[in-house]
Amino acid sequence: MAVAFYNHALIYQRRKADIDGAIMRVLSSGRPDWGPEVPAFEAEFGASLGAAHVVTVNSGTAALKIALLALGIGRGDEVITVPNTDIGTVSAIHHTGATSVFVDVDPETLTINVEQVRAAISPRTRAILPVDLYGQPAKLVELMDLARAKGLHVVEDACLALGARIGERMIGTLSDVTCFSFAPTKHLGSLGSGGACVTSNAELAGRMRKLSAYGQDRARHVLIGGSPPPLHHETEGLNERMDEIQAAILRVKLSDVAESVATRIRQADIYQKHLSAKVEVPLAASGTLHAFRNYVVHMDNRDAVRAGMTARGLATALSYAPPLHLQPVYDFKGHREGAFPVSERSGQRLLGLPIGPHLSDAQILEVADGLLASIEDASVA
Repeated sequence: MAVAFYNHALIYQRRKADIDGAIMRVLSSGRPDWGPEVPAFEAEFGASLGAAHVVTVNSGTAALKIALLALGIGRGDEVITVPNTDIGTVSAIHHTGATSVFVDVDPETLTINVEQVRAAISPRTRAILPVDLYGQPAKLVELMDLARAKGLHVVEDACLALGARIGERMIGTLSDVTCFSFAPTKHLGSLGSGGACVTSNAELAGRMRKLSAYGQDRARHVLIGGSPPPLHHETEGLNERMDEIQAAILRVKLSDVAESVATRIRQADIYQKHLSAKVEVPLAASGTLHAFRNYVVHMDNRDAVRAGMTARGLATALSYAPPLHLQPVYDFKGHREGAFPVSERSGQRLLGLPIGPHLSDAQILEVADGLLASIEDASVA
């Protein structure tokens, strides 16, 4: 591709010496497991958000699952969420034994429709799981007010929204639990996989930490005189912890997040100025800072335009389309076309464009020009 969607090698090369040094620090320590890197990263990541408690895990999906389990959500419970998201959002609900309940999204933000959430609440509802789609925060203030009034929890899927804000509050400080992903393509990307649960509730953080680590307190893995203490399992925990090497790498890359988000916002502004006359461009909702992990435009002749982009060597993506209620894996839920019209219309018209610190402004302009030319070609054909 003349312009690729991602360039992991370039991002690595920019921080190669520091990343290699961090990896070697772990390998040389002789502590590849239960070492100092994970708690150090948790403290540093929490400080960057202004968040009280961080529990790292091995993926964004694991973060969602651990959060739900720690809140006691399981068989017989319902969790309200959206269909225009990654399958990990919904599979995390199902892996607790709970049932997902889909509602449609707001046509302007493509995040969960608060009024539809209100209507979907049943006696079995235990939690609301909004998704900060593409980096646009959901209406978390309204959702938290609704949840408090109904005695529900809010577990936020912020896997695409690190660096976003509502007013002056960072994403990670508004919900009962905010879940992040550190997959390589995210704002803060590991060189493998990782995730985190963030909360202001110390007791809840303790439960999540034990659930992700064999049901034991971390202190049970500190050697005493070269020997581990006796086993002491307090719950049936899982093994979904972050590993030391990924934590060390993320400590290096954490300092790049603010610049990465600023780069994405600048590139989104370039796209907006060049494309808004021809396509529907994403805009930050009033009072929010959009983190633009994805830049997704909408158009009626999407498939023909995408073919033109491919012919020009310009990478594109169909981000979470078709939506999950139309995927074969969820046929059992009984939803058909027309069930969630806003999500469906978006899925038929969306096109993701390259964005991020691996790209120059010149490459962003190349993509924008290529899109306009592809739109013109498609209109003539």
